[in-house]
Amino acid sequence: MLLSVILVWSLCAQNVNPLFVPDPKIVFTNLIEMIKNGQLFIAIRYSFLRITIATFLSGLIAFPIALLVYNSKIANDIISPVISIMRYIPVTAFYPLLIMWFGIDELMKIIFLFIATFVYMMPSVILCLDEINSDLIDTGLTIGMNKLQIIMRVQIPAILPSLMSTFIMMYGIGWTYIAVTETINAKYGLGFIIQQSSSRGRTDLVFMAIIMIMIISVLFDNLTKKLVKRIFKWRYLNDCTE
Repeated sequence: MLLSVILVWSLCAQNVNPLFVPDPKIVFTNLIEMIKNGQLFIAIRYSFLRITIATFLSGLIAFPIALLVYNSKIANDIISPVISIMRYIPVTAFYPLLIMWFGIDELMKIIFLFIATFVYMMPSVILCLDEINSDLIDTGLTIGMNKLQIIMRVQIPAILPSLMSTFIMMYGIGWTYIAVTETINAKYGLGFIIQQSSSRGRTDLVFMAIIMIMIISVLFDNLTKKLVKRIFKWRYLNDCTE
């Protein structure tokens, strides 16, 4: 599959203006050069840090709110409509507002990525809670657990595997927005490379940065999913025995 993509890419590059489709040899040469001089690792580190902070904050805030919405009808009636509306608003529409409110420094970038992940994380966490086996909750009530004990001893342990998978998915969403985040006043980052290279007509560097985002996303997704399956073996026991 990969070889087929590279072959088609090479054929297109031979017949199309390099401004639109650069030669893959040039792209990979630039990739190796940026690895050697360390610029690529610096860019990855800055992008990775921004996404990590934003996704962590998103989970830290979305998790307790989702628990509240799931366990309280009043909270559900108030918060759920707001979250539903936010899901239909393009996240990029917040970008100009965030610039006006918070300036163009790191805080604005983190908040933008936070919003981008939060509007998807909240419904996902609630969905995880909805999938809890009702027999577990009924058993807890039968043995005399109160509401708080049900949350702490039944709901939270039951959704941990799904919650980790949701966090991984939100991390991937963060990578899809990093190019937008780093277009303004960013000195480092893969999105910064895309923005600077496109303004100079360096399509080869744009392709290189996009490829790196794809590689990082796939590697992170695969590695973390394996880690989740290793940590929560009991949840994936059936998958392992098939």
